[in-house]
Amino acid sequence: MIDAKEWLSSPREERQAHLNLDASCLERGGNSTNHRGVLAQYLDTSIPAGRVILAHACGNRDCSNPLHLYWATDKENIVEDGKKFGTWKHPFQRRVEKLGYTEACKQQANPSKNAGRKKGSKLTEEHKENIRQAIIKKYSEKK
Repeated sequence: MIDAKEWLSSPREERQAHLNLDASCLERGGNSTNHRGVLAQYLDTSIPAGRVILAHACGNRDCSNPLHLYWATDKENIVEDGKKFGTWKHPFQRRVEKLGYTEACKQQANPSKNAGRKKGSKLTEEHKENIRQAIIKKYSEKK
């Protein structure tokens, strides 16, 4: 049995050598978690843990045909296959769909308001006072 993480270190073309997209999709129910076992059995690999992704070369996420499945990286599955099948969206486009164009543009123009205080930015006087009080309290408890 081959370790799936080792299998992932092979070039994508090698990992996809078993694919036959002329075969029809098989939808037996379940999801990609269930289909991982099908692919591992077919390729004689371990069922991977961590960020080894089960990718559908046919673009049908319900397909469980091992001739359509392969082990992939996040980039291969989300970005490359997503662009191929029209499911990938630019992060700004996702933000527009979630918040609306105007709010997405505001966040794009001023990301620091949405991400909290950035490293290196100036502390407010109130924040400095809170830090000072915390230090005083910490050292007074030790005595």
